[in-house]
Amino acid sequence: MESFACLVKKEGNQYTSLCVELDIASCGKTKEEAVEGLKNGIETYLEYMISEGRKDEIYRPVPMKELKDFLFSEPADEEQSLNAIPLEFEYA
Repeated sequence: MESFACLVKKEGNQYTSLCVELDIASCGKTKEEAVEGLKNGIETYLEYMISEGRKDEIYRPVPMKELKDFLFSEPADEEQSLNAIPLEFEYA
């Protein structure tokens, strides 16, 4: 079982989710939709990489600039809601 660090935050009237180790993102009207979309994206990516024989290339961390933009995109005077959650996947 592999665990990936995922961040979820509210941006305006939607939620955005990001998997830090795989540079995969999703969004939704609710936190649950954003997380579910991220889970689906991760599963699809893992299945593809394994089917292509590229298991050793699975990890591709979010570039630091993109991570900073994700974390600090809102003006400093607005309250942000950011959550970190582990998502677990089993793959061969």
